[in-house]
Amino acid sequence: MLHIIHTNDLHGHIENWPILRTFMEEKIAHYLAEGDPYLLVDIGDALDSVNPMVEASKGQIMIDLFNQIGYDVVTIGNNEGLNFTSTQLSKLYDKANFDITIANLLSSQTQDVPEWGQKVVFKQVGAYKLAFIGLTAPYATYPLNGYEILNPIRTLKAIVKKLQKDPSIDLIVLMSHLGIEQDRYIAKILPEIQLIIGAHTHHVLFEGEWVNQTLLTAAGRYGLYIGEINFDYDPQLKQWYFQARVLTLKQVQERLESPVPSENYIEEGRYLLAQETVTHSSRPYFALQLQSENSYIQMALDALAWYANCPLAILNSGLFLSDLPAGRINQNDLHESLPHPMHLARVTLKGSQLITMLNEMEGQREDLSYKMIHGLGFRGKIFGELVYRGLTYDQSQDLWLAQGQPIQNKETYKLITVDHLWFLPFFPSMEANGLPQLIFPDFIRHVVAKYLKYMNETK
Repeated sequence: MLHIIHTNDLHGHIENWPILRTFMEEKIAHYLAEGDPYLLVDIGDALDSVNPMVEASKGQIMIDLFNQIGYDVVTIGNNEGLNFTSTQLSKLYDKANFDITIANLLSSQTQDVPEWGQKVVFKQVGAYKLAFIGLTAPYATYPLNGYEILNPIRTLKAIVKKLQKDPSIDLIVLMSHLGIEQDRYIAKILPEIQLIIGAHTHHVLFEGEWVNQTLLTAAGRYGLYIGEINFDYDPQLKQWYFQARVLTLKQVQERLESPVPSENYIEEGRYLLAQETVTHSSRPYFALQLQSENSYIQMALDALAWYANCPLAILNSGLFLSDLPAGRINQNDLHESLPHPMHLARVTLKGSQLITMLNEMEGQREDLSYKMIHGLGFRGKIFGELVYRGLTYDQSQDLWLAQGQPIQNKETYKLITVDHLWFLPFFPSMEANGLPQLIFPDFIRHVVAKYLKYMNETK
């Protein structure tokens, strides 16, 4: 009997890690006692700096935890691919004791997979040779981070065709950070892949899901679930037999024989971030004040304009989760108030398109002010109020103004915001016409930190 334990979409939720690790340690001890070969795999989006310890360690904590338990193969999700540069990932994975497979992501410079990855990872598991192929969701923004993203289906077909010519390979395993619908489609068109371990859409397949002769598995998100696959091969029938199950965190706790160590990664991360002074401020900044010299969002709009050299800016108040104090401001203050892994986006529009977009925003202002938002980099609760810098509406003239002047239909305007507003489906004019350019590698909190430090130094 062979075994695979799998996780996915942890998103830095290492508060659940002590329970998961204890469970994996007990399973590994059982496998070893039975003489059964096993592998530990992760299907991406493990790194997420919303966790203060991930932020404080610049992602290293996740690599260390995976090394400690002995992961064998991982693939990357869009969180790793878009929120970390290739250089950052190279530094992290240089210390990894596991292999990284990513077949549809190429370096724009080398036109090959990044130096830290492989298209296919081969593992000898007992008497059998397994080929692991990692694929990540093909976001159009990858080229802005120095990558070329390939069509995952075409990439997979080419690799499978090549692997089929190798008689030494006993099983092809797809590590898919593509989502459940893509996994189902792949199972229908590529029966050569008999096992797909999925992620990205945070779905849970408690006993797996069969699509023709292919078994699909997935273990939810945030370390709230963990998956186990038991399988064996019948050489006479030349057939693999699979059995999958996913346990909830509560079920895992109920099955544990060993005590779970107490490890408060969140508090440790907050402590480490609090030791890093950003600057000293003469005034506090309040998240709920939209218009004043003490308004956090107004200060952040100024920070965006300064950082991108762009006087027009838009943000939503739901991004700001807590105040900044007067006096010493540290990295933890900024992380708690702006935990979102969001990059800045410079948007270029014709005047007529800008007016259309602003009218879209105003038409939804009331609905958005209390609208619950999830995902797409957002780590708050509600969208909140839209606040503009350099953009005003003159009711007496029924005109939109940019820096006090009427917006001209045929002129070109640039504004700065966060990628979240581009990714959301609320403002189609921005997505259709905006020609957004993401600015890497800083997140919005890093931009605010640099601005506050600059303002303090220039006084």
